[in-house]
This record gives sequence, structure tokens and C-alpha cells, in this order.
Amino acid sequence: MPTMFERIRRRYETTDKKCPDCGYVDEDGNWDSRTDGRQIVYRHVCPSCDASREHTFTIK
Repeated sequence: MPTMFERIRRRYETTDKKCPDCGYVDEDGNWDSRTDGRQIVYRHVCPSCDASREHTFTIK
């Protein structure tokens, strides 16, 4: 069973594919995630224009 963090990343990878800067639709939709133990950051870099998007969650 996937963890909550894996489910969130999968959601971004399947629903948040269109770059808000250039409109490119990234069908692969690879989002990276990292954590420092207090926050988890999901990040995507558009393969067309290199625009970066992040979603940050605080872990309590």
C-alpha cells in the first residue's frame, strides 16, 4: 500500500501536467519530492521552458 506521500506525488503526476508558464503538457509528469523531516516539497520542472513549480507541506 502506498504511503500518503506517494499518493500525493502520484496525484500531482496524474492531474497537474500543464505548465502554467508556457502551456506545455508533460505527459510523463515527473514530480520530485524531498523532505527535511519537517516539510515535504514536491517539485516539477517543465521540460519545455524550465519553469519550476513547488508544493510544500508542513509535517506536524
